Amino acid sequence: MSKRINLFAVLVLALMVMFTVSCEGPAGEAGINGTDGADGADGADGADGNVSCLTCHSTDGMDAIDGLFALSGHSAGNYVGYAGSRGSCSRCHSSEGFMDFIAGYDGEDIPYPSAWSCGTCHGSHSSLEEGISAPLQTTAAVTIIEDETTVIDFDGPSNLCANCHQSRRGYAYYAALDSVKIDDVMTAVGAGNVGINSSHAGPHHGPQANTLSGLGGYGTSSTGSHLSAGCVGCHMGDATTTEGGHSFIPNLDNCTAACHSSVTDIATFMAEKQAAVSTRLDAIAAALVTAGALSGDATDGYHPHVSIVTEAQFKAFWNYMVVYEDHSHGVHNPGYFNTLLTTAEANLGL
Repeated sequence: MSKRINLFAVLVLALMVMFTVSCEGPAGEAGINGTDGADGADGADGADGNVSCLTCHSTDGMDAIDGLFALSGHSAGNYVGYAGSRGSCSRCHSSEGFMDFIAGYDGEDIPYPSAWSCGTCHGSHSSLEEGISAPLQTTAAVTIIEDETTVIDFDGPSNLCANCHQSRRGYAYYAALDSVKIDDVMTAVGAGNVGINSSHAGPHHGPQANTLSGLGGYGTSSTGSHLSAGCVGCHMGDATTTEGGHSFIPNLDNCTAACHSSVTDIATFMAEKQAAVSTRLDAIAAALVTAGALSGDATDGYHPHVSIVTEAQFKAFWNYMVVYEDHSHGVHNPGYFNTLLTTAEANLGL
């Protein structure tokens, strides 16, 4: 046998040994199971999915909100049937008009206007603004209508209120009038005079955003201490069954707790301050009746009177209307209102 054949035989034998050694035999029987390990600690329970909703939307919660809202002027609406349908007025006099305004469709006529409701101020729940229990239609800073330049920013929910609670016109509008229709006859205003062309003349109803900010009248601007509270800080806050919350009627206990802790009887304190402002307003109004800027009396109330008056008399008229239409009788911005009344009194020689 040759050496080559012997080498081949050796290789074959080696391969057979290798394959035989590498093959596994059958598995043996399973062993006994080991001891179970200790259970892990239970995780904390998550919040119920509807807890945040039930803050407002429980039966008791909604009944309380509805009851308070029924006490507010917003619930009844102001001149909804008339002003609420007019394009130039609807943004503040109807729910539909305000929602159109927020959506960017200002100035639309509303065929069937209605008073304000939850959806007027509160938007969808797709996102919740920080610090607000329910989403609002807007909290953005507001450019005031009077000059379309000045921006008012209460830095929060009170900006929603400022969209409507502001002056509609400034005194510059009346100072620019060339003539006024008196007894159906157009009469030239004349140099040094100012025309009052409507029984609705003035800043319009509710210039509170302006007055809180120390704006709107003749006299030195003064923002006052109530600016930081904005609107909701005083007109909402903690609620009773008749005040605060969605009644928008100030809860006087909020005043004591927040700022006026040294005043033992806040209601009496406010009444005295308001009475003093009312007395000054009545004296100014009587002088303006004599000047022809107002008509009426203290019993039935005073109203703007179509007329032409001197610039000094008009400044007094304008400041009177700003303070009167604010309807807080001085509370919103005491220092500023004192300035406006003092300026009016000086212009009338009182």
